Amino acid sequence: MKVLEVRGLTKYFNGQKVLDDLNFDLNEGEALGFLGPNGAGKTTTLRIITGLYRPSAGRVFIAGIDAVADPIKTKGLFGVCTQDFSFNAHYSIEQDLYFYARLYGLPRRAAMEKARRALEWADLLEHRRKNGDHLSGGMRKKILFARAMINDPPLLLLDEPTTGLDVHARRELWEMIRDLKSRGKSILLITHYLEEAEQLCDRILIIKKGRLVAEGGPGELRQIVDVARLLTVDLYRQLTLEEKEWLCAFPGVKNCKSRGTTVEVALDSSPQRVGDFVQEICLRLQPLSISLRDASLEEVFLEVTGRED
Repeated sequence: MKVLEVRGLTKYFNGQKVLDDLNFDLNEGEALGFLGPNGAGKTTTLRIITGLYRPSAGRVFIAGIDAVADPIKTKGLFGVCTQDFSFNAHYSIEQDLYFYARLYGLPRRAAMEKARRALEWADLLEHRRKNGDHLSGGMRKKILFARAMINDPPLLLLDEPTTGLDVHARRELWEMIRDLKSRGKSILLITHYLEEAEQLCDRILIIKKGRLVAEGGPGELRQIVDVARLLTVDLYRQLTLEEKEWLCAFPGVKNCKSRGTTVEVALDSSPQRVGDFVQEICLRLQPLSISLRDASLEEVFLEVTGRED
């Protein structure tokens, strides 16, 4: 079942196209990573999904309901966790969650029970009488997660949920996301952390200038851009232009970058070709060292969005 469907989404601001015929789906129980450089259109997409912006063209369907034509009907179908903290100075976190539960129309007793269960899920029950501003950054993010899930919606929209957190707090939130996924929740995760997307997401979308430029699992993305491995060569001198042209012309070489005395070669070739290539490099360039590793999601991201050299 498709929980979220985005069809032909286009958006102009002051005559400038920010989204350009964007299409994607999010299935039930799936975590979908939404990546792109700054200004790619990620936040604009999120604001259209949640009804804060109207698209210039296109449609968004949440659980089959047209969120553009009738946004009020979809309000109870998603929860949002943003980057920003906002807590009422006069509320404890328990009262805060109770307030949000009441906004969804729950009776008082049911709202209080929801708030308590949310605190237990976030492992913050012992802090229930504290104000959110008096908690650590990681704890406050947990409260935002609990808020987003207070009415148990099928869709969770996460906008860079772990930005600014230490490693321990980030890993705790990762476990909460995995728990939500195990319960069948559908998750759209906007993140700048490539490791986060690789760890948590079933599929990854990469957009650039409002257009979808790559889609698939981490392994599929490596195949799409045809970069399988990265060969790093350290020399005792800088590479000459003739030598760089020779490297780039070798069968299986995707591209070649040199910085100082270090050369990085992206490969799409078979293991046998790699072995022949390394032998040729040793004979011709006499390197200080050579290392070979699989391409990371970061290299894939840079390849499809454009490197700045």
